[in-house]
Amino acid sequence: MTEKKTDDLSDRIARAQAAQRAATKSPADPVETASVSAGGMALRYGAEMVACIFVGLMAGLYIDEWLGSRPWGLLIFLGFGLAAGVLGVIRAYQQLTAGINPANSAVETNKDSKE
Repeated sequence: MTEKKTDDLSDRIARAQAAQRAATKSPADPVETASVSAGGMALRYGAEMVACIFVGLMAGLYIDEWLGSRPWGLLIFLGFGLAAGVLGVIRAYQQLTAGINPANSAVETNKDSKE
């Protein structure tokens, strides 16, 4: 009687493992992953850029008031804000495109090369 239960359990485990392998190896449906509209992407990119520039601008103004170095803090931190905005847009673009085509994303490529 215990032989029947172990065979049943091993069959269930094998079926579950096969279903899990099939689910992980099947490519993601591009229609589901590409559900972000162009307007949504533009809004995200714009918000990333504006927020970073605004933070750099405010930090530069605060540094200028604190140190009394009128234009230099503003200019330097505005440059930092622009650089952070560009990096934020690049990161947002990579996150959005990784869901659409995971085979070309750097994250998936590095996972495959380590195995």
